[in-house]
Amino acid sequence: MLRSVSARARQCHEWASKARQRALETTDPVSRDEYLASEARWLKLADSYELTERLTDFLHKPAAIPKHPECPNCHVPMWLVEIQSSSEKVEYLYECKACEDKMSVSDD
Repeated sequence: MLRSVSARARQCHEWASKARQRALETTDPVSRDEYLASEARWLKLADSYELTERLTDFLHKPAAIPKHPECPNCHVPMWLVEIQSSSEKVEYLYECKACEDKMSVSDD
């Protein structure tokens, strides 16, 4: 699934593409290295914008953490140890501190 990219990240990708094109067109090795370094910086900035956008979406999404499940083996409440988020869903990973069993719960 393709995700939408913010205008700032899209602009960074365009500038990175231009830097890459200039690197391919030049015959000077020093200039080529500078253009490739510039491309890498633009791509890193685009990644930063995209991460910031995903974090903002995650933090503003009204999400209620599900009730802690009970361990199927020893019947004690499991601990929330990890939250993984994507544009489609949020996944909660629980672990039993008594028997170390793990359980994943998705919020679709």
